[in-house]
Amino acid sequence: MVFRLACRYWNDGDFDSVIALLADDIRHTVNVDALGIPWMASAEGKADVAARLNLIRETFLVDAFVIEALVTDAEELRATVVGYHTHKKTRERLDVRLRFRVRVRDGLLAQIDETVDAAYFEAFERFVRYLEQTAEELGNAPPEPFSA
Repeated sequence: MVFRLACRYWNDGDFDSVIALLADDIRHTVNVDALGIPWMASAEGKADVAARLNLIRETFLVDAFVIEALVTDAEELRATVVGYHTHKKTRERLDVRLRFRVRVRDGLLAQIDETVDAAYFEAFERFVRYLEQTAEELGNAPPEPFSA
């Protein structure tokens, strides 16, 4: 199943293989668009979705991305995925449960509707911005981003 494969590739850090599973006209909606968090924004089209996913890769280390539950029917699938991330600049942990509704067309991901806990993401974003700003005010640059 293409969604399972995409999650496995994302977990393994195989960005190009994830992108290969996206339809050219994919729509990825996220319920927290209004918060203005760049790495949690909706996107349309393969290039736009790839850019958003790349921003996630630039912002976080993906420590694990694991399907917790998956239900399929004739039209779509619904999944709950647990993601374990490390913010590269501050090294803060972001462990989240993500809910997806997914439609597949011709073996590719065509529509992804993602629902996350808005208050949790907003608080995390404010916290890491605070850490970065405080470090700069104290004359300490935030730590250099690291990668696995």
